[in-house]
Parts: sequence; C-alpha cells; structure tokens
Amino acid sequence: MINLSNLTPNKVSTDVNSYSMLLYGESKSGKTTLVHNLYGNRVLHIMTEKRYKALEGAYVQYISSWSEYLQVMRELSTKKELKDQFDVVSIDTVENLYEYLERFVAGKYEEENVGDRDDLWGKDWVDLRNMWKSGLLKIERAGFTPVFVSHAIQQTVQIPTSAIMSEEALEVPNATEIKDKKTGKAYIEFLQYQPDLKEKVLAPINKMVDNILYIALTVDENGKEQRVIHLRSTMQWQAGSTFKNIQSPIPLSAEAYKNAIEEAVNSIDDEFKKEERFSDFDIKSETLDFDALMTEAKSIAKTMATNNKMDVVTAVVEEVFGVGALLTQASPKQVELLSVAVSRLQEEKERAGI
Repeated sequence: MINLSNLTPNKVSTDVNSYSMLLYGESKSGKTTLVHNLYGNRVLHIMTEKRYKALEGAYVQYISSWSEYLQVMRELSTKKELKDQFDVVSIDTVENLYEYLERFVAGKYEEENVGDRDDLWGKDWVDLRNMWKSGLLKIERAGFTPVFVSHAIQQTVQIPTSAIMSEEALEVPNATEIKDKKTGKAYIEFLQYQPDLKEKVLAPINKMVDNILYIALTVDENGKEQRVIHLRSTMQWQAGSTFKNIQSPIPLSAEAYKNAIEEAVNSIDDEFKKEERFSDFDIKSETLDFDALMTEAKSIAKTMATNNKMDVVTAVVEEVFGVGALLTQASPKQVELLSVAVSRLQEEKERAGI
C-alpha cells in the first residue's frame, strides 16, 4: 500500500546504461556503430536488417517476423543468465519491427493489410495499437534499458504565422511564407527532419525514452564536414533530453555522449546522485493480490460485525461497489475496487477504535 511518509528524495544515476533513447539519422550515418560503441558487450542488438557483418564483437540476434521478436522477449524475460549479461536491448530498426507486427495482425484476421475488412469494426486496429505498446514495454518489463534505432526522413511542416512567438521560424533555411487560398491564413512552411515513424508508431516510444538523438551532417567553422548528435529540438529537427543542462550538439562518438551525460549529471548536487544503474524497470508498480485482499476484507468485516458495526461495513461496500453489492461477490477483475474497500474498512475500524 502507498505510504507517503516513507518517501525519500530521488537520486539521479551517473550510469549511461540507465537511460533509454531513440536514435535516428540518415542511412549509413553511424547509428548502429554508436549504440555498439556506447554499450559494448552489455547491449543485445535485435536487428531487422542484415547490415551488421562489420559490427565487430557485437551480440546480434537477427529477426524477420513479430513471432521471432516475441521469442527473443520470452528468452530475455525468463533466462537469468541473459539478465546478468545484458543491460540494454536495441531494436534496429524500429520501423521494420512495426511492419512485422502489421503483418502479424493482418494474418490474425486473414487480411492482406490491417483495415481491409469492414466487419471487424476496427478490432484489428485496436489490436495493432495495443500489441505495439505492450510489445515495446516487454523490453523494460524484462529488466532492460530500451534503445530504438530509426532512419530519418524530411517532412513538410506548416506553422501558422500568428502562432510564432519568436523570429526563429523565419531563420530556418528554405522556410517560406504561404497563404491558404480559402481561409486567407498565413503559414511558415519548411522541411523538418523526423524519425521515419508514423505518429501512432512513435507515440509510445516517445513516452518511453529519456533521450531522442538526431545524427546529422554539419560543417564546422573551417568548412569541414563532420557528423554530430543533436540532443535539443529546433525548427529543423526533432530531438530532446531528460537532462535540462545537457550540451547540444556534440560530436558523433560514444565518448562525447557519455561526457555529455556525465556533465549534465554533475550539475546536480552530490546528495542527489548515485553511481548504480537505475532504469525504469527499477520503479516498481504494486501488484494487487485478490485472494490476500479478500481474506483481509473478510477479517475486518468479521471484526466489525462482532462489534455491532455491520451497518458500517454495508455502507462502505455499497459506496465502493454499488447499492446492493456484497463483499463476497467481488470478482478478481474488481481487485482495484476491493483494494479501495479494504482501505476504507480499515479507516472505519480505526475510527471506531476497534
């Protein structure tokens, strides 16, 4: 049960393996190499493309279907030796994995493509959405830090001129001002680099990851081309970091990224830092035990009845489950309601001094 009196201040891990990411960039820009150099033999590369032959010393599992992905997840969630061997699981590339799931769901409903059948009333789309989210969460729930690798694409973006709060949009290269012929509204239109993922594919990933890295080719002050990592968004690309003080851009190297994380963490007071890896897996959710809660509820109800407080028990049960409901008729699907009822019964028991 939740007890806010036991809260302690949160501490930030200095271990780079604690932080999940979405990494995207042009083809052959060094995405997979960066992941391998960053995590070394602590990362399992789940590859959907066969271009990993030159990835020296990497642990790679190639998959070509959603069912194979589920097999890998089953291995990772059940074998302790794999939990000891790896900290990070990289999906490379994530857009291909989504295509595998689309084929899987279409096959389930005997469709060529999801959405072909009109008699399903959207059930196939609901399955696709739910299975995508739950499939990605399997990495975290198995105890690993997820890394997602994607290609970059350019999309045309339009921003209403009236919504622009600064001159930044007007400074974007090749930005043009256009006017809707029907409404007369003015827009700034420009190209933006984004992960090659539809919004419905990207949405659950965006909620999961700590950092979004964009690998880009740029030119230094001497006119020499070099690749960099962007960790902050601009009008031209999507990026972001959970650290407010992280440097961006940085050179394309594992060492530069590690240093950026270290510098960002070092800006935090020492009392709020720790060296141990701390991933989302370590933040536990309470699992409610229906049988244990029912046993406790019956015990409290019996004690209350013995002290002539059965009317209070009835009032609490009806308050939580509805008028006419009986505590003994609660089902496992109502475990959350039962948990609330137990808390309320315990409050009434204490209030009565029993």
